[in-house]
Amino acid sequence: MSEYTRVHRPVSAAGSYYDKLAPWYDLLASSEKKYIQKGLEMLDPHPGELILEIGFGTGYAQVQIAESVESGFSIGLDLSLKMAAIAQSKLQRIKSGTRAGLICSDSLPIPLPSNRLDAVFSSFTLELFDTPLIPDLLSECRRVLKPQGRLVAVSLFKENPLPLMGRLYETLHNRYPRLLDCRPIPLKTLLEDNRFEVKRSRSEKMWGLPIIITLAIPTSP
Repeated sequence: MSEYTRVHRPVSAAGSYYDKLAPWYDLLASSEKKYIQKGLEMLDPHPGELILEIGFGTGYAQVQIAESVESGFSIGLDLSLKMAAIAQSKLQRIKSGTRAGLICSDSLPIPLPSNRLDAVFSSFTLELFDTPLIPDLLSECRRVLKPQGRLVAVSLFKENPLPLMGRLYETLHNRYPRLLDCRPIPLKTLLEDNRFEVKRSRSEKMWGLPIIITLAIPTSP
């Protein structure tokens, strides 16, 4: 597997950090929305589906998933209470309370039963987890997904070799890990190493940084 940097921070500290960012997060993360939208297009949520979003933030994708599933249900999981409050207010404005629910948790396992979800969606979240935790999270995604379910992830991507902006970003991440808390990860390799089959992927660039949007399905044991 490609070498990639670590996230040396307790998960609980991440919750406090994003609580502080919550009032300005929509502005700070506005450049990500274009790629989240492309991820949602790849997810292609359908009426009647049960879909989990890991790291729903202030609810940008959660609102769209909730509107798409109609008679189904959208579940959001995040570790920031203040982010969740903002997301909940957005969901209430679209009157989606009967088809969306938010969970605040900073620990694994995912508090949902096994083999129940049609899809899991995550954008700019996997790369916030420290290296040893990513396989645990992907294992939990496999557990909660139906055998025919799908996982769509949008992530900073660890290309080999990284372009100049990627190398610069990694350097800044290592020097200022609390300010730049995410880093590029080898998403496709991580998925394949943790019993997912990559079915589709799309490469993008954000401010010169490699982005990957990937759809994967669980493989047999």
